[in-house]
Amino acid sequence: MVPFLWPIKMGDFKPVMVGNYTIADRPSDVSIRYIVIHATELSYADTIARFQSPHHVSAHTVIRGADGQQTGMVTPDNVAWHAGNWDMNCRSLGIEQEAYVDDAASFTGPMMAALVDQILTWSVQYHISLDRAHILGHDNVAAPSREAAKQMHRDPGWQFDWAQLFRQLGVSAEPSAPVNSGQALKITSRYVNLFQQPSVTSEVIGQTTDSLSYRASYGQEFVCVAQHGDWLAIDFNGQQAWLNRKDAVGVQRPILTVDQEPVNLYGSTQPDAAAIGELQSGEQYVISDTLTGLKASDTTGHLSAVETNDVFQQIWYGHRIGYVKISKSN
Repeated sequence: MVPFLWPIKMGDFKPVMVGNYTIADRPSDVSIRYIVIHATELSYADTIARFQSPHHVSAHTVIRGADGQQTGMVTPDNVAWHAGNWDMNCRSLGIEQEAYVDDAASFTGPMMAALVDQILTWSVQYHISLDRAHILGHDNVAAPSREAAKQMHRDPGWQFDWAQLFRQLGVSAEPSAPVNSGQALKITSRYVNLFQQPSVTSEVIGQTTDSLSYRASYGQEFVCVAQHGDWLAIDFNGQQAWLNRKDAVGVQRPILTVDQEPVNLYGSTQPDAAAIGELQSGEQYVISDTLTGLKASDTTGHLSAVETNDVFQQIWYGHRIGYVKISKSN
């Protein structure tokens, strides 16, 4: 068992209520692959109280907005119930910020500094990649099923500054490079609206009442599938979507191209997971990770987990990640 580390600024530890998390021995039983960032939509005190009450939710740590004070609530070896996706819970650490999705001022400097300290500590300890494919927002987590999609959360939202986070993490910006068709690109703006046609007068691709359906955010990576003047097209949520060239740079990444037959998209690597979508012939996506399937369950409050023979490739499918199965268990 690897000893867990809190940053120097950690205030105290207030354990969540039994029944709000799963006892485990990570990373011995399951490797920790992701950090998921949340916004509480509650005060610091109310969030801690909620996790210590029978609400069946928790996070590993909570950060106060005013001064960056932290309260640890679930040790990293255990599985917190924070992501709305059991597979992601098993593979991740959850950080709650005392912030509100629609209030830019609630994402404070002291809280960002504490967030950076915590991410750096855990990234070193658990070998978590410092990129947007592994440092996720709750709004980037895939729905585990089609039925669960409407219940998935939308925090930390568009007011959270991903570019600033990665600057403070010490992750260098990608050098400016041209984008070519058939090549990967990385979003460099805080967020970009995506259009049906290569024009700002065009309609956005999704529903105007649901910004997750027509926006990409800083650090997400896609494949340029067409160009028109200053405009680039990508596959996003199964649609061709246009963004301005100034909002992206070219990067070298492996690419998944769907052949003639449609391919299932999954929100979980569990062996009983149902597909949440279908990729169509000719669509292209950046492969941001390759991982082994996981068969995991909570047995009387304790984690039981084994790797399967399934192999998945992780992609950005719209604003959320997803998984494509490239080999199956015998």
